[in-house]
Amino acid sequence: MAIDLVRRRLLGAVPAGLLLAQLAAPARAALAGAEPALLTCWADSPERPRRFFAGRSDALASALELPARGHDLAWHPSGDGSAVVAARRPGRFLMRWQVASGRPLAEFDVYDADEDIRLEGHLAFSRDGRLLFATESELIDGQGRVGVYDAHTLERLAAWPTGGIGPHAVQQLADGRIAVANGGILTLPETGRLKRNLDSMDPSLALLDPADGRLLAHYRLPDPWMSVRHIAQAADGRIAVSLQNEAADAAAPDYARPLFARVDGDVLRYGAASAEVLAACGGYAGDIVAVEHPAGPLFAVSCSVAGTLALWRADGAFVGQLPTPGVCALTVAGGGLVATGDGGDLWQVAAASAQPRGHWPHPFAFDNHARPA
Repeated sequence: MAIDLVRRRLLGAVPAGLLLAQLAAPARAALAGAEPALLTCWADSPERPRRFFAGRSDALASALELPARGHDLAWHPSGDGSAVVAARRPGRFLMRWQVASGRPLAEFDVYDADEDIRLEGHLAFSRDGRLLFATESELIDGQGRVGVYDAHTLERLAAWPTGGIGPHAVQQLADGRIAVANGGILTLPETGRLKRNLDSMDPSLALLDPADGRLLAHYRLPDPWMSVRHIAQAADGRIAVSLQNEAADAAAPDYARPLFARVDGDVLRYGAASAEVLAACGGYAGDIVAVEHPAGPLFAVSCSVAGTLALWRADGAFVGQLPTPGVCALTVAGGGLVATGDGGDLWQVAAASAQPRGHWPHPFAFDNHARPA
């Protein structure tokens, strides 16, 4: 796909919100339609967050107040209007609630359950809607687990090894297998989020049998410092991951790597990226989502620390990038790609050209993940 390099450099020089603000009012109205509604988490302030919520972004008054920061969340597959949210890692709670009213329905708390685990922030439902899978780590040695829960009551039923440490995202693939992003980074309760093993990381994308949790496959990158964090699958079955660069000097040419990789055979293969792209994307990706397009699926990656939204084709070719300060959550809603940021921004983006279509500021701080409302 050809890329207009001049236009990309102009986009790279001007914040997305300013691009829209500088358009005449009629042009802005034509460009930006109705703001997409999201199911997401947020904090009461971008600067000094004290209270944390989950709910619809267009119905703040009915939000569920959380005991701490939320992270991943999803609509319940029963279609009863409820959803489940997982605490940010190292987390202690899963909560199911009625979204329209904010009424809690069920909760799992690590302390109440007397389990020697902490939650790692992500969840996924089984295809039949009976089970919920949540990433966990053992408190003593940090070994990764997928906790298996009753999707309605949130009772913990079993736990399966993930074949690694530091698991984060979990997803049931179209063929039924359970995909887990093993970040490879060891953290323990006594040192909080301190990374204890950066010289011996073993990140991977692991695939588990959905019947018994048996490890079926491991996919790895050639660089052991590239932590696998999030997973996306396109409608045609192709799988990609977003990455976090834990090299001592991630910006140095010898260690800079793309934050996007795709499953290719039995390995993970980096997407294409020039030196310019590597510099623009930095070393930390917060989310990834597949976007369907007539010419073939695209994968969008939120480069959170660098404040860049980057897009690749499913074959690994680079599409383009867009400045999006503080970007993290990505989803497809309102007919297109939507991104949110911790400064309160919500962007709608034309994925095929990496150009902004709409921008809506908010007085609260969006958290890391979102789903269409």
